[in-house]
Parts: sequence; C-alpha cells; structure tokens
Amino acid sequence: MAEVKEESKSSSEESVKLFVGQVPKRMTEDEVLAMFKEFALVDEVNIIRDKISRASRGCCFLICPSREEADKAVNACHNKKTLPGASSPLQVKYADGELERLEHKLFIGMLPKNISEDEVSDLFSKYGNIKDLQILRGSQQTSKGCAFLKYETKEQAVAALEAINGKHTMEGSGVPLVVKWADTEKERQARRAQKAQSQVSNMPHADTQQASLYGALPMGYVPPYNGYGYQAPGSYGLVPYRFPPMQNQPGFHNMNMNQVNAVRPELGHSMNPRSYPAPPASYMGSYPAMPGGNSNYSSSGASKSSNGQIEGPPGANLFIYHIPQEYGDQELANAFQQFGRVLSAKIFVDKATGVSKCFGFVSYDTPEAAQSAISMMNGCQLGGKKLKVQLKRDNKQSKLY
Repeated sequence: MAEVKEESKSSSEESVKLFVGQVPKRMTEDEVLAMFKEFALVDEVNIIRDKISRASRGCCFLICPSREEADKAVNACHNKKTLPGASSPLQVKYADGELERLEHKLFIGMLPKNISEDEVSDLFSKYGNIKDLQILRGSQQTSKGCAFLKYETKEQAVAALEAINGKHTMEGSGVPLVVKWADTEKERQARRAQKAQSQVSNMPHADTQQASLYGALPMGYVPPYNGYGYQAPGSYGLVPYRFPPMQNQPGFHNMNMNQVNAVRPELGHSMNPRSYPAPPASYMGSYPAMPGGNSNYSSSGASKSSNGQIEGPPGANLFIYHIPQEYGDQELANAFQQFGRVLSAKIFVDKATGVSKCFGFVSYDTPEAAQSAISMMNGCQLGGKKLKVQLKRDNKQSKLY
C-alpha cells in the first residue's frame, strides 16, 4: 500500500529545470551529476555547448524530479560551493520561466464586469484548492473582465481548464469563459517583440523621394496613413480599399500642382488626383474631401460611431458572437466580404492582455448585404465555433468594449 502511495505522489510531482553557472569547462555530464547527487536527486545533466566547436560554455541545466529536490540543490550549492578550476562559486537557480510554470497559474477571460472574487472562486474551487485569485481592475476599481488564478497542483489547473474553457458562460455574459495557461515573462516579452515587428512590417515602405521633399509629415496630420485610409491607434480597422499614396493628406490640399512640378517634376503625376479613380463614396465622410471634388458621404448612408467605427446605413451593421479567438480584424473581414462590400470590421480585445473577447462588428454598405450575411453565417461553423450573427440593435452593443 505504501508503494502505491509513493508511486501516486511521484506521478503528481513535476520535474524542475535548474540553471547552473561557473562549471569548469573540462567537466563532463557524469562528473556534474555525481557532484550534485551528494545534495539532491538529479535525473539529468545537460552541459550547454558551443554549436560549432561543441566545447563547454561553462554552464549546464539540471533536471530534478521535484521542486523539493531542486530546492535542496539550490540551497546547498548556490554561492556556497566552488569547483576545482573555477574562479567563482557555483550559480544555481531556477531556469527562466520555471517558477512561473510551477505556479499553475491560469488566465481567465470574458468575465462579466460586475462579477466578484467569491463568484469566480465558487466556480473554480470545484476543481481544486485555489492558492490565489486576482480580478484585474482599472483605476476606478471596475473589473477589466479578466482574472488570474493559481491552483496548488498542475492536475487541478488542467481539470479546470478542460472543464471550463469555451464551455461555461457566467450569468450576465453572452459568451463563454476563456481559460488558458497564463503567459510567462519570457512569453510576454516574445509576444511584445512579435507585435512590434508585425507593426513595423505592416507599415508601408516609405518613398524616399517624397520624404526628401516633405520631410516631416505636414501640420494637421495626426493619424498614420497606412495606404488604405487614416486610422488612429486603437480605433476601428478599415478593410482594404486602396487610397492613392499622399492623395488625401490634408496638409497638401492647398498645394499648387505647378509648385510640385517645379520642385520635383517626377512627382507631379503621382500627386494629381485625376490620375487615380475616386474612392468609394461611403469613405468620403471620414476624411477630407479631395481637391476639386465634392464629398457625397452623407448621401451614402454611412456614418461614424462615437467610438470610431465606420458604420453603414441602418440595417447594414452586424454584431457577431463566438468569433474564434485566433481571428483578427482582417480575418473577420475576409470571412464576411463575400456577401457585399465591407466598410469596417472590428474584433474587440481586452486592453490589459490583448486577448480577443470573441465578439465584434461588421458593417456593410447596404442592408441587403447584411441580410445575406445573416442568412448564410448565423450558426455557421467557423474555427470550431458556431457563429451568432445578428443586426446591431442600438448603441449598447457598441459600448461593450
């Protein structure tokens, strides 16, 4: 019976990775393993080597069978034991991300804004002992709709994740909870770097000729020009309709084309509005009118909501639930553009974490396109989820974000 208990205990424990520095470069894995076994149980040693020469870099990773054994190795050797041939004591610490991984920390999204810690605890305590629970709140102590939760064991966290993620909807919410492993600091840094790289790669390549002529952007130009339209950071994305470069920038409306030709003749053609087709009428109200042209924005029936989204006429704006979490604005637009011209598409994300809230808006230029999308997409399987597509009723839905 004792053997069964011991086996059960060891199966529930997680192996732990330690980083060890100040290891003499002449030492082998077997020698390091033998040395550490004087203080703790060690399953494996991996010396870090140069990729080309395969020579030791003077450091290694240890794999211990449990956190208890890892702590023994750290306490016995860190800054306390100097090996022959080394100039400094051993540096023994948890490898990057290990402590966070061992916390069994979950991220919970799509919580109702008025939910309390007790309500969250009541739901998640069914699957194990909760060590810590924190609902993220803003400056006014209002909930951001997400929380972090720690369990005592990994098995408890796995059970909660499998039972609740995408399957349980809290009272007062129209979408199921999102439950996933909380990112480690290393993962957060990688995501921020990837996001920054993506933003840079999506910027239009600057024309050096135009830059040398105009230098900094003209006065009165605030939002960035992305080649499709003007869009301030954090506002609703526009689906692609290509505006000619520099054509609509307000700082150039009063520029005489003869002046441009005199300074840079090769730019005269590219700056001439007559060289390009006119953009859709529904876009003209959001941006200054083209030189010599009249804006027919109001006649198109399109408008701009209080939070920046370009909307179509009444009956042409959709509210969509259960959007796959991995979808962004562009994927949403692509999924709905087959039914008509999409004016805008926006998925709402949590401001604190950047995680999709799995609902959003799509606006068409005609009510007929919206009805066609409802008839074809409502209940349709998309990325493993059944979409719920309906007409946007009022401004309440706009304020969900």
